[in-house]
Order: sequence, then structure tokens, then C-alpha cells
Amino acid sequence: MGKVADLTGSGMRMIVPKNELPEIGDVQSYTFSDLLDSVTVTGTVKWIRKGCAFSRRCEVGVEFVTLDQGVRDSIVRLAVHGKLREPGAGAVKFRAADLYSVLGVTRYASEEQIDEAFDSCCRRWGEDSDDRDAPAKLDAACKAYAVLSDEERRAKYDLRFADQHERAA
Repeated sequence: MGKVADLTGSGMRMIVPKNELPEIGDVQSYTFSDLLDSVTVTGTVKWIRKGCAFSRRCEVGVEFVTLDQGVRDSIVRLAVHGKLREPGAGAVKFRAADLYSVLGVTRYASEEQIDEAFDSCCRRWGEDSDDRDAPAKLDAACKAYAVLSDEERRAKYDLRFADQHERAA
């Protein structure tokens, strides 16, 4: 229908050819999209500014009708950043478990300290444990021990997740 000249969370100003001019009070649906997403809103034509004799363009002011906060935020984000979604939205973010804290040792722990900590976890969360979460805790301890007891795997873990956990001084 036309090109959006200004866009806010409550309305927009459009540039429209003279032959496609709406009337004041018209209620229309408008679809905004980036390359990935789209959102449709309803708006009411509030004003029209006709172009001069030499211009074939007119301006139309549209006020959006009852937007929920999420749609309003998406439209403002589109106006400011050119994208409907927040950067990173839809992307899965995760934080890896700190294997050292699972076993209850520091990052400087020796192989013997890691072995002792794992044995302690096995005694604490073994079959005789009254803790409901004992099987999950024991499983986490086994996985942590499998990585930290192997020199090569421990070095790869430290290198990969050093930025997520406290760095050794």
C-alpha cells in the first residue's frame, strides 16, 4: 500500500501514492516483517496530508488499535533495530554445570583429591541414601568424575568452559 516513513509503538506515518489514498477513519490491517518473523496490527487512519500538484505522494497518519505489550515492543524493535525479535531470541543459551562444584573440589584439585571427593559422593548418595534426589546427584557426580579424572578430558573442559566459570589466577 505504501512505505512507512516513521514508526512508533502507537502509530506510523506512511507515504502513499495519490491513487491509493485511504479515507480518514478507515480501519485496516498492516503487516510488518523482517526476514524471519512478521506481525499484523490493526490501525485507524487519523489524518491525510495530500501532496502538492507536482508530487504524486501523500502522507497518511495511522494510529494502532489496542496493541498488547509484546507486539508494541516488537514494532518498536523493528523501527529501531530492523528486527522484530530481540537479538538472541529463539537462540538457546545454556550454562554448563561446574563439574568441580558437583564433586565439591576446587579447580586446583589433584587426582587424589578428585578420587576422594568422588568416593565421598558415592557413599553419600549411594543406594542407602534417604535423599529423593540421590540418584540424580550420583549420576551428576559420575559424569563429573568421568571428565575430571581423565587428564585430556579435564584439560578440554577447562579450556572450553573457563569463561563460564571462575578463571584460575
